[in-house]
Amino acid sequence: MNINWHKLAEIKELKPYFENDFNKFQEKIENYLIIWSEINSEDLDKLALLRALEVTNGCTQWAYRRGDQECLSIDQTRECMKLSMGSIKNKKILLKDGKVILFSSEMENLIQEGRELYISAFKENLPEKEEEFYALSTCQFLTYGQNRMDKSFDIIQDNYGHLFTDFFINKGKRYVQPYLDAI
Repeated sequence: MNINWHKLAEIKELKPYFENDFNKFQEKIENYLIIWSEINSEDLDKLALLRALEVTNGCTQWAYRRGDQECLSIDQTRECMKLSMGSIKNKKILLKDGKVILFSSEMENLIQEGRELYISAFKENLPEKEEEFYALSTCQFLTYGQNRMDKSFDIIQDNYGHLFTDFFINKGKRYVQPYLDAI
């Protein structure tokens, strides 16, 4: 994989970590890339879908918290959170056709590690965990790639478009795109 590290360093969420110590943050991402490069394609498809779901939900939650004009109702925002958080906690994604996407125990462990890192970073406000979270998150987007993320957002649109709306699904895509543009 050819990564444009300077392009990644321009992303708002990553900028402080690259500015603090470019090589150290790059190395953190590369260490995750070594681990994630061992994951098979089928598992990556499932993990990418879960990540796209998380990102889209995050967009709805932040819009509500900020009181954005486009924010969803409180009930719809809660439903988005329930879907996303339930998928993460239960390690399965329910689709509208009744299909259930399940994860292997190894992938469940990766999901749990990511969840715990997120909680440490953003709920317990530990700055070093926030940097670690963004290194992992960057690795995930780079590993999934454009095609897999596009497909994941299409699945979200097909299955949950009524809940998240086109606006927030597109907002999720725009959030991820700068990472994908670096590969």
